[in-house]
Amino acid sequence: MKKLLLLLIAFQPALALAGVTKAATASASSASNAAAVSASPLSAPSLLAPSALAPSLLTPTLSAPSLTPALAAPLAAPASGARDGHRAGVIERLHRRFVALDATFPIPDASPAARVRRHIRAELLETARTVAEADAVILETVADEADRALASIQKRLDAGEIDPSLDLRVDPDGGPVAAHSRPMKVGIYPVAADPFHWGHLIVALRAVGDLSVDKVVFVLAGDDPRKPTMTPVLDRHPMGIEVLKGFAPFFAYSPIAVGTQFDGETNIFRILALNPDMAITAWYMVGDDHYRLTDKKGNPDTLPKLEANRAKMLSSDSALHELKVAFIERERPTEAVPTTLEVRFIEHAGFDASSTAVREGSHGLVPHRAIEYARRKGLYGMSEPPSPSADPVK
Repeated sequence: MKKLLLLLIAFQPALALAGVTKAATASASSASNAAAVSASPLSAPSLLAPSALAPSLLTPTLSAPSLTPALAAPLAAPASGARDGHRAGVIERLHRRFVALDATFPIPDASPAARVRRHIRAELLETARTVAEADAVILETVADEADRALASIQKRLDAGEIDPSLDLRVDPDGGPVAAHSRPMKVGIYPVAADPFHWGHLIVALRAVGDLSVDKVVFVLAGDDPRKPTMTPVLDRHPMGIEVLKGFAPFFAYSPIAVGTQFDGETNIFRILALNPDMAITAWYMVGDDHYRLTDKKGNPDTLPKLEANRAKMLSSDSALHELKVAFIERERPTEAVPTTLEVRFIEHAGFDASSTAVREGSHGLVPHRAIEYARRKGLYGMSEPPSPSADPVK
């Protein structure tokens, strides 16, 4: 009788997937990325001072990743490593979702959008394999929202409306970039990235399609003595670079904030100043909790700060450099804020995510490359996982 039961189990692997549970989605409000504007005049020499970060970390050009065979084919049978029925169930659900999404959002295999999709799926599968609290609902939602954003990007590519191969100078220590035959459209997204989470990345992908920008430049904050608990630049920036590599050519990294305490509303003009001869339409990206004239302390918020800095810093470049603002929907304000700038709103990621939630233990919200880096460095309470046992999915 025991032999018969063993034979039945061997031919019914789906039984090992029973009992999948859903973890509650972590929710926390996103932290503000902007600091106060410096009270001193904004002169070009002081704004473009070289950063103090090691030169090896200041490589803003991100090349597409080379995936290992196991990650390059996310629809293949999962590799050994899932240690229980829950993880096996999450992996199986992801495989089924990928098949459905391929039918809903067909993207040519050779397209850069398809390469980014393969990378995202590989990251989600590795998270499911190695993060005990990984929530199938969150991972499936990331896959859904990423595919929807990438399908929009593909339409822009097909219509010739965007060119992610275009580049601009984003590093004060880097060399100049030749001007392009047409104006470049970029999103400038200042973040602390402590650490990156999927919400940051989905919103940025959505911006490429919704705003029709050629790429999104992430400006990672420098060290700030007013925020002593923030992970230092020497760990936070290399970790961020690792994450962004998988999204080339649509995303780029800028170290321009390193060694300074300039806020995002200032750093966008510092990037424009690095490209004085290039026609650029720059979208400043920020949460809609900054869609107001003054902050909670009564200081000017994003729109008045950008208007003031534009008057100070774009005097001679105003014909080449155009500034617009994209607010990421969080609080959904109902009253219009008076401004001379063009304003658009970008849809939220589609799920609750914040770096605070990650630091409090919701590690499943983080791309796997950030998880790997954090485990090596012992950041955010992460450590190397124990050796995997046999995978229950065969």
